[in-house]
Amino acid sequence: MVWAKAHRAGARFHLGLSGMAPPPPDLMPLALSEPDLAQRGTDAPPDAHARLAARFAVDRSELLLTLGTSHAFYLVCASTLSPGDVCFVERPAYEMLPTLPTLFGASVMPFERTLADGYRPAADLPARIRAERPKMVLLSNPHNPSGAFLSLDELTPLARATQEVGAVLAVDEVYLEYFPDAPARSARHLGEHVVVASSFTKAFGLGTVRFGWLIGSRARIEAAARYNDYISVLYPNPCAWVGLLALDHLEALQERAMRVASENRAIVRTFVEARDDVRWHPPEAGIIAFPQLVDLDDTSAFCDELLERHDTLLVPGSFFDAPSHVRLAYGIDPSLLREGLARLGRALDAR
Repeated sequence: MVWAKAHRAGARFHLGLSGMAPPPPDLMPLALSEPDLAQRGTDAPPDAHARLAARFAVDRSELLLTLGTSHAFYLVCASTLSPGDVCFVERPAYEMLPTLPTLFGASVMPFERTLADGYRPAADLPARIRAERPKMVLLSNPHNPSGAFLSLDELTPLARATQEVGAVLAVDEVYLEYFPDAPARSARHLGEHVVVASSFTKAFGLGTVRFGWLIGSRARIEAAARYNDYISVLYPNPCAWVGLLALDHLEALQERAMRVASENRAIVRTFVEARDDVRWHPPEAGIIAFPQLVDLDDTSAFCDELLERHDTLLVPGSFFDAPSHVRLAYGIDPSLLREGLARLGRALDAR
């Protein structure tokens, strides 16, 4: 995050942004007159909880509004893990996932998701869980950074194994919002031991609003809420109001997200498939991909040079524990995407 914040505005051709730009005013007009800033005993305007709970077909007691997905996962780890616990975490992974458990004294054991396997977890992972009995299993779906998506059928053996050993299966679903039927695809359907976290930050361009949520069993949500009393205490009403406005315009926001993802993914596919020095698994959802740059053991210096000489930014794979890769985001204007890819191509040709 230190690197990301330092580079957020550091390139004209920014292929590192992990979310969409904010929606245009005609798509989601903001008309917040006389905002209510009064502090109350409730966590947020009741409508926000009720409407999100209804959208995911869960009871109100099974949902907690959070300041984005990262906040939700912090609360899950804080309320679940203790020193000495073992946590299984996917690799490659968004850096937060393998780091958070260590803040609470847990040790992290990675399980691999490889390019050769389309970033599917290895078939022996359920057996490993049964043998090693972790306290928690953490993964993202769709996968950050590759965009690979696991169906509920694919996740079921993993969910069964975690349930059998009394573990928690925690799933980051922030890129699931690129599916119009996101609630039906949520891993929450796989059992009371499953918790999921998501937000409107990545798909709908509401990153600064921090409208997110945590869904799980009533007991787990109550435990997370108690830890939240040491952090944000109350959910910000203005954020909830913007979230409600997004729900009012959800169909239009989803159409925009899917259109941009589909059209720009085709642009990236054309670029990658025209080269023999780039390998990838085509993303199945979202606006991120994780190509491997052939013959580069570590892309960090290459990314620095790309920024300095070509005004183009990619995220080095070292941040995801896969140094020969880069995370390439494509949720930007198509003309900027095409030119950024052209500059990437010239940098690769010059190697």
